[in-house]
Amino acid sequence: MIYMHVKYTYKSMIIKFNISYQKGIKMKISFEEKNESIIFRVSDFTPEYEKVLKMCFYQNDGTSYIKTYPQKIKNIEKIKNYYFNNAFEMFSQLGYFKPIPWEKALNEFCLKIKNTGIDWWLTGSCAACIRGIKLNPHDIDIMINSKDVERIADIFSDYIIEPIIDTQGWVTKDFGVLFLHARIDIASDPQERLDNPEPVDCGPYAQNHLETVFWNGHNIKVPPLKLQLYVNKIRNRTDRAALIEKFMNNNS
Repeated sequence: MIYMHVKYTYKSMIIKFNISYQKGIKMKISFEEKNESIIFRVSDFTPEYEKVLKMCFYQNDGTSYIKTYPQKIKNIEKIKNYYFNNAFEMFSQLGYFKPIPWEKALNEFCLKIKNTGIDWWLTGSCAACIRGIKLNPHDIDIMINSKDVERIADIFSDYIIEPIIDTQGWVTKDFGVLFLHARIDIASDPQERLDNPEPVDCGPYAQNHLETVFWNGHNIKVPPLKLQLYVNKIRNRTDRAALIEKFMNNNS
């Protein structure tokens, strides 16, 4: 992404948290309007947050890390305000600098989406965790159908921290983020290339071979464990792969 030096209006504030085990941590959040776009900018953070921002696909423009969105997004001012107040907490959880209450987040997501008729499924580490495999997830990965994006945005309008938008050719049709006690990634319509050369736990093959796990009073659809084992092996997450393999062997 190319940073253009143009005149703009912005809102910014240094957010400081007086956390006993993180004294001195700070992060500056600002927003810039540029042409037909709006930039979410994160700057002046302590070094350990850089890897977190890179992991979240923020781009380094030479002075800070940014994400750019279309300016004409429903409730964009509300989203900006929520981001402003919660981005630091979200990034802190993603870096394992603070506890991640994923169970509380997933339970509340299930309660809010219950009886809506929206078809969804859970993937990523949490999909293994609800089977009883302790993988210590830092977020929740939810897959939906693109036809339900607007309904999801309405139901969770108070918790959108990164707009749910058409990715214009990424590995899912839409992508966005909620922050509901913990980060919840929302993605739609996984693309065929995700399963090349082999099926993964978030691709079309997984979507067509879902299993149901009963967790905390909820029936949750998840991908087969063999796909999650494969994904963790190819990502060299040997500890996680070993835990999944042990569980599969004990339950075969």
